[in-house]
Amino acid sequence: MRLLSSLAVTAALFLPSYAAPFLKARQATAASIYKLPGSAWIENLVVRPNGQLLLARLDVPELWSYDPATKAGAKVAGFTDALSLTGITEVSPDVYAVVTGNFSTRGFSVKAGSWAVWAVDLTGTTPKTTQVKLVPESGFFIGIAPLDKNNVLIADAAKASLYTMNLDTSAYSVVLTDASMKAPAQGSLVEGVHGLKYQNGTAYFTNTFGGGFYKVPVTLDSATGKVTAGKPTEIAALTMAEDFILAPDGSGSYYVAQPNANSITKISADGKSSKAATATSCSSVAFGRGANDKNMLYIATTNGAVFSASIA
Repeated sequence: MRLLSSLAVTAALFLPSYAAPFLKARQATAASIYKLPGSAWIENLVVRPNGQLLLARLDVPELWSYDPATKAGAKVAGFTDALSLTGITEVSPDVYAVVTGNFSTRGFSVKAGSWAVWAVDLTGTTPKTTQVKLVPESGFFIGIAPLDKNNVLIADAAKASLYTMNLDTSAYSVVLTDASMKAPAQGSLVEGVHGLKYQNGTAYFTNTFGGGFYKVPVTLDSATGKVTAGKPTEIAALTMAEDFILAPDGSGSYYVAQPNANSITKISADGKSSKAATATSCSSVAFGRGANDKNMLYIATTNGAVFSASIA
């Protein structure tokens, strides 16, 4: 999430003085395509199989949709016993795992022990929401990624940890706690490991206050359900990085939102970086899933706006 400028300056004192090699490249033009009503804050977004965007709001515990074809937006679902949504991921076609909890966008404060995972099923005519599990030990759940249709990884930004949770049994455990996920406190807020994705046996994550973009091997034993993790290694020394997406073209590139720099940064497979697009207060990114928008990067922002940028 985008922080007050004073927090960003303080965080910079703790960050490495080096950065990934930065290349100059042609930037895509980001165009505003939608704005949520009021003082909205979009923390995360995903693209549905039908091409609609799902927008997870941090300012209220609501999930919204936006259809790029009709240009219409609407509330999809609300969630009880929470102030906010943070992470969202698709676990099977049009079925999602959503992270809820108590975060104040006014005071930038987090309530430990308030974080839960919900299942959201959009395959029927009416959205179906079910709480999977409230985790009393949680510090600040934020990123979430599927290991398979039944198991997810969850990033705890306050405890420098990755959890795993089975969506069928509600069983959960800590898979990994590591210094690469840790961050210094900025007042009452600790925000380390943040964005989280999983692909082909590897989890990728950003560390917002602590700095860096990392990968770590993660294995799910399908017979026992046990999840194990290796040692994280740094891909790029990014600062104040939040959510990201792996490029769908198989190039091994990543597109990372850096809200304090108002920048979407491309990290190539060799670790070199270049500015892909500019979007004020960007928080999350996702590529389109249709034939006509597969190269379109959708960008959510902390001021409730959604942008799109064509990535060549």
